[in-house]
Amino acid sequence: MQGQAFLSNGTLDTEGLEKTINIHWDQLSFDWGVDSIVILSPEDTEKGTWGRPMDIANFPQEWLKTARETEATVSQIWCPTSCTQVAVVPVILDSAEVGLLIMASSLADAVLYFQSNTDADVGILVDHQRQTESADHQLINWRYDLAALTGAPTSYEVLKELSKEKKFNEVKDQRSIRLWNWQFYEVSFIPLTASLDENIAQLVVVDNVTTEMTRLDNTLRYLVIVSAIALVVTELVLLGLLWLPMMRLQKVSQVLPMLANNTHRKINNLLKPSIGRGIVRNEIHELFDSTISLSHRLEELDKTVESRTQRLKNRSQELLKERNFVTSLLDNVHIVILTQDSESNIKLLNSEGNRLIEYDRELNISQSKFTDHLDEADKYAFFNGLEKLSTGVVTEFRQEIDFTDSSGNPLHMEWFHSILPKSVAEGELILSVGLDLTARKVAESNLAWLADHDPLTELYNRRRFQTEFERVLNATKSKNSSGALIFFDIDQFKTVNDTSGHPMGDQLLREIAKKLRESANNKDIVARLGGDEFAILLENCGRDCAIDYAERFCDSVRQTRISNNGSTHRISLSMGIAVFPDHGKSADELMANADLAMYRAKAASNARSNWHLYSNQTPDREELYNRVNWKQQIEHALEHNRFVLFFQPILDIRSGYISHYESLVRMVDESGKIIPPGAFIPVAEQTGLIYEIDVHIVQLAIEALHAFHEHDSDISLSVNLSARAVATSQFIDLVEKSAIDRPFERSKLLFELTETSAVEDVTAAAKEIEKFRDLGYRFAIDDFGVGFSSWYYLRELPVDYVKIDGSFVRKLSTNMEDRLFVKAINDVAQGLGKKTIAEFVEDQYSLALLSAMGVNFAQGYQIGKPQPLETTLETFAEPVKL
Repeated sequence: MQGQAFLSNGTLDTEGLEKTINIHWDQLSFDWGVDSIVILSPEDTEKGTWGRPMDIANFPQEWLKTARETEATVSQIWCPTSCTQVAVVPVILDSAEVGLLIMASSLADAVLYFQSNTDADVGILVDHQRQTESADHQLINWRYDLAALTGAPTSYEVLKELSKEKKFNEVKDQRSIRLWNWQFYEVSFIPLTASLDENIAQLVVVDNVTTEMTRLDNTLRYLVIVSAIALVVTELVLLGLLWLPMMRLQKVSQVLPMLANNTHRKINNLLKPSIGRGIVRNEIHELFDSTISLSHRLEELDKTVESRTQRLKNRSQELLKERNFVTSLLDNVHIVILTQDSESNIKLLNSEGNRLIEYDRELNISQSKFTDHLDEADKYAFFNGLEKLSTGVVTEFRQEIDFTDSSGNPLHMEWFHSILPKSVAEGELILSVGLDLTARKVAESNLAWLADHDPLTELYNRRRFQTEFERVLNATKSKNSSGALIFFDIDQFKTVNDTSGHPMGDQLLREIAKKLRESANNKDIVARLGGDEFAILLENCGRDCAIDYAERFCDSVRQTRISNNGSTHRISLSMGIAVFPDHGKSADELMANADLAMYRAKAASNARSNWHLYSNQTPDREELYNRVNWKQQIEHALEHNRFVLFFQPILDIRSGYISHYESLVRMVDESGKIIPPGAFIPVAEQTGLIYEIDVHIVQLAIEALHAFHEHDSDISLSVNLSARAVATSQFIDLVEKSAIDRPFERSKLLFELTETSAVEDVTAAAKEIEKFRDLGYRFAIDDFGVGFSSWYYLRELPVDYVKIDGSFVRKLSTNMEDRLFVKAINDVAQGLGKKTIAEFVEDQYSLALLSAMGVNFAQGYQIGKPQPLETTLETFAEPVKL
């Protein structure tokens, strides 16, 4: 083709060149990959074109200029729309002017060929200033854009992330590994031009090297593991070589500190003579053997020292035993041991004596003489005894004397004095041994006092009182004179203990004892016989004298109050008086008669301190003993909870329904028999036990009220009270305590006070009733109309109900006078704002009459009989209208 295109003078034959290109175009296009050929005249006009059109107007003019000026071929990458490799070849045309031959070949095939052979993604980076159009894939941080790229978008994302982190100058000359989506990619750059400006285009290769990186990482791990194993094996081998020398050196290091502690047997067990002498020896073997030799030598020296030390120790122990014997003899006995000279100067004193006498052990000097602690008479006896010791008349002498210690406290001591042998000490010394008998004397005195006295009240006890009583009776018989015995106990003492505790009871007993000591003279004998029982023995005192004493003592006690923890108790007594010899000649007889008189006083006391003089005209003893027996039964029933309640319904006449129930007490004996109240209530009132029964009944009624309220919360219960309960101020505290323990509506509990009971102080009773009503409780007068004071009580007592006595109601249907009485009582009571209850309603006609009169409530066999709680609740479930 060259021979055809050029003339003989060397110029380019244009027509021949075109003809040659036309002939060989297919070969150039298919075999060489030439896409375009353009021939430019010196004026850059196209003289001929082949293949794909080329935009000469936008072709870089600097390439054309360079080719003309240098007359050398310019090879560059041009990417107007797609990247092609162009070659600008200067040629001399037939006009002898320099023209240009431009050939262009696409890089796509080369890139694809490279990608297929390397299995890597390939791209072309072109200076974005060289682009004629905006590229789709721009790398803003670099000066290049992606003109072509295989494997997009993954390859593009890898290049974009790399361009964000590093500048192009930092990565163009080296390969970079990037991690993207858990895959490793290797990025490398190859300049596509070597002339003019190499930065015009770059070939970028993005190769997925994840497999190679994984293989490399596994290889690295394998090498690390192998290296570690090799290191461990090496260490083990080295340890095996150095183990025996190090063990020997370690044993030596352990043994050296032990040499100072004389533990040679342990050292010999640890160290054994080295083996291999003369074969393998070093400094450690020498040190080991030297240590063994030193240990043996030190062991021999230690045995020598130990043997000598043991001999010294044995001798020291012998001396110590001798010294301890003397020291123990002096200090470990609870007696005083001292030595003194003939002038009573103390020379030696043991620890027990040092407690009594000031003595300086360091200076071995006493602050006083032995005789300074004795009175004059004992001093004389002491020196007299020393003289007999010195002359040999006696070998020792004993003194039981009063001794004063260094603090001035009196002691009672027994002393034994003897002379020490002269071989023991220089000069003549007296050994004095003293025994303190003070505690024994005090104990003997206390025992003698306790044998005759009550420790709580410090009064005579029963044993001493019996002795004094016999003495006084014998004296009375010999002098033909008289005397009096007063026996009394404290009313409701058990209640005080139960409600306020035994400390309050003890305080009450001490207060009574104090009053007894204040009222008695030197000749009177007062004693606490046990519990709350006291006795007063008045010598040379007749009937009038005894009564006067009893009245004065009762008045004194009546004004006394004791308080503890907010509770206040008034004291009341029941006294029995027996005069001798009129009422008996023996102590037992007089005590029995005084006891019977006391029960008479208790029966007539009406809640205040009272006395009774025994009389031969007193009802026969059988009756009194019968009451004593009933008293014991009542006390047993109280102790074992043998009181029960029966309940009798009370009808509301207007509504025809049961409004409340009256609680009626019964006692159950040991055989289970029900005992009616008429058998034991009079005895309880006479003996003062009625108050304890009242307290017990209230507690039972509160328990029953809770049982009733489980069926109907509107039901009320009434409880009968004695006058003693109302007159006792602490009774309200007992009721409130029970109400707090088992809460209920207080208006549902009604107290009935018998109108015939002996209410001596109506004003005081009215105040107590008002206190109850202020708390919500209600009151009723029971058996109204049978006493002379009925109308007075009705006006003075603030009650809510008036119970018309059954004697007026029982014959209401046949007796006109009873009708008048009932109507009068009802009118007066209701006029005073009180509701009325008729008792003993036993027929329907009487019930109709009561309804006509306007009586509010009715109670009797016509309404219902008293029944136990269980029976009452069974018939109570559905109240029946009568």
